[in-house]
Amino acid sequence: MRLFACLLALLAVGGASCGGSGGSSKQDVPGKPPRALPSRCGPEGRNVKAQLVWFRASDGILLDGAAIGDGETAVVLAHEYPSNLCLWLPYAKTLATHGFRAFVFDLRGMGDSQSAKAYEDADRYDRDVEAAAAEVRRLGAKKVFLAGASIGGAAVLAAGAFVTPEPAGIISFSGETYVSDEIDALKAAPKLSAPLLLLVARHDGYVTVDDYRKLEAKAGSQNKQLVVYADSWHGWDLLYTAPFKARVNKLVLGFLKEHSADGD
Repeated sequence: MRLFACLLALLAVGGASCGGSGGSSKQDVPGKPPRALPSRCGPEGRNVKAQLVWFRASDGILLDGAAIGDGETAVVLAHEYPSNLCLWLPYAKTLATHGFRAFVFDLRGMGDSQSAKAYEDADRYDRDVEAAAAEVRRLGAKKVFLAGASIGGAAVLAAGAFVTPEPAGIISFSGETYVSDEIDALKAAPKLSAPLLLLVARHDGYVTVDDYRKLEAKAGSQNKQLVVYADSWHGWDLLYTAPFKARVNKLVLGFLKEHSADGD
């Protein structure tokens, strides 16, 4: 009876899978791809070769994303709040020129992604990160890094303990250490085992250096590094506008290349 019911379901949704899908699901996604990047991101979206996809988080929320580059090692980029995938495009292009596949996506309730129906699921951005990691593997990536800015950084820290296969590394650009009981980086830290890179400015208004020192101390990762910068630059401003952005970019690319080379 279960098989019969599943076959009926397959016919109803046009060939979706009967099996489980982990963090990402291709069941019942729109046949038409998400909006083209130029139409939503303006000049930054022009002349960007991207594979546009719909995918679902484990709780069914429909998310949109774009894979840029075709390397076997991918970097999932979780954006700030409130924002969307467009602000990650400049760095996605940088990563692609260095041989990585960047995967940008809209967190739930932002950009073109669906909002959660239940209030308690509204900020489960950790589920979105898990789904994005699974989706970029479905697209062909063999290794996946998780990187996020501000609330996206919090989300990758919370999700990093549960993403399977284990991430090749996790990078937080001043992600908050606590957003909710579900996105609590300090609680998740002992379960982390992937290489970890934590970046924070000394006078950040959203997360403190002491918070990040606690996070580094609690993290179960054997390979972990905390780098503290001057002033109050927050999130992706560390990459884009800080006077030391060249140093940040060099550090991040070095981290990615070092841990891309570890094992298969």
